[in-house]
Amino acid sequence: MTPEETAGWLVERFYFSLPNNGSFTGINNINRRWEEGKMCALIAVEFARKEFKDHCAAEYGTDGSPDDHFDAIKQEIEKR
Repeated sequence: MTPEETAGWLVERFYFSLPNNGSFTGINNINRRWEEGKMCALIAVEFARKEFKDHCAAEYGTDGSPDDHFDAIKQEIEKR
């Protein structure tokens, strides 16, 4: 998946797992939930980055750092 596809997939999965009231107002409004979905997706990307680096260090003795890819995903999430 491209960074754009990954970002969209992550944000949508988190957004649709959060309760919302289907309205633009109120505490569970859709805009607020979208922002929360983005925050969750950013946390997931950082977790994946750390796990990938830890795995590469343990298995291959290298940092295995595709930081550009993870950074591109984060940038796409933040654009949404």
